[in-house]
Amino acid sequence: MFHIRIKIISPASQKLVSSLGSNPWLWLASRLISTSSPSSASKDNSFAFYLTHTCGFSPERATTISKRLKLETSEKPDTVIEFFKNQGLSQTMISKVLRTVPDLLSVKPENTLQPKFDFFKSKGFSISDIHNIILTSPEILKRSLNNEIIPCFNFLDNMFECKHNLMKTVVSYSGVLHVFAKRIEPNIKLLREEGVPESHIVRLLEYYGKTIKVCPTRFKRAVEEVKEMKTDPLKLQFVIYVHIKLHLSKSTWERKKGIYRKWGWTEDDISKAFRTHPFCMCTSDSKIEAVMDFLVNTLGCKSSDIIRCPSLLTMSLRKRIIPRGSVVRALLSKGLIKKLSWTVFRYNELEFLDKFVHCYDKEANELLKLYRGKLA
Repeated sequence: MFHIRIKIISPASQKLVSSLGSNPWLWLASRLISTSSPSSASKDNSFAFYLTHTCGFSPERATTISKRLKLETSEKPDTVIEFFKNQGLSQTMISKVLRTVPDLLSVKPENTLQPKFDFFKSKGFSISDIHNIILTSPEILKRSLNNEIIPCFNFLDNMFECKHNLMKTVVSYSGVLHVFAKRIEPNIKLLREEGVPESHIVRLLEYYGKTIKVCPTRFKRAVEEVKEMKTDPLKLQFVIYVHIKLHLSKSTWERKKGIYRKWGWTEDDISKAFRTHPFCMCTSDSKIEAVMDFLVNTLGCKSSDIIRCPSLLTMSLRKRIIPRGSVVRALLSKGLIKKLSWTVFRYNELEFLDKFVHCYDKEANELLKLYRGKLA
């Protein structure tokens, strides 16, 4: 049983401790079986000791878990840990999995763990992939293979045209396999009912797997809010809109809108900007203020003009907007260009230099110096 008695360590035991190197806790854990009949509290304390020094639990959590699992010996935990080691998991990986799902310490690996590893291997996942799957979402090891994991995998397999992309999605967002019936399936069904193309749903799974995992009630509310903004479910942006609405809390969303209103935007203006470039709502408050201030107060743009190109709000102020804006301002003052075009900020650097710096022979050196000075 998990119980510690103070005892003089024999020479043979000392030799064993020495052979275990820097981890004598493994030896101590192996000595937790007592011939006496310790109290329940003693058993709990002994198992808590085991959890702390063998599995990396905090003392407080170890005490809580030991009271819940009520294991009489270290046989099952030892077997589970040995199984994970045989599957190539490091001690750090094992500790992470067990701290997340401590109930695994009481399972029989051949019944609960081995079949899941075998399934993923049969589908072409490498051992490294399997490690990533269980480290990303250790809870998957508690789920039913036949009732949850396999049905979900088969469902997704029918959706994805590319097996490689399916495998990449499962490795990155393994949680999709164990919240399928309660969350994934209802959310996919809703998107289909709204007319979202299958390929766009797959893209959502590939790039924003966590979005599709939210509770259906919250997911449906986000879809309804996106529809109210006159968005088109047939366009790929629709699923991105849903992702962003779920990513931002209501208070954050309202705060962003307040900043844009401060610059004279109406509700329709904000909706239009969001439909054009939804990530403008993900930009930090200070970044929005700084970009708007430079474009309006330094370059002399109208705030309403930025509605047509809200991607500006997500560009680097220091590396792109200010250096290029300063060059454009100089060109305007010299009469070399008549008006500012937003394309100046969209070109890659070589294109920008060719079209707005090098092409002006007399002013090229001055413009380049100005540009590089602002970059610095």
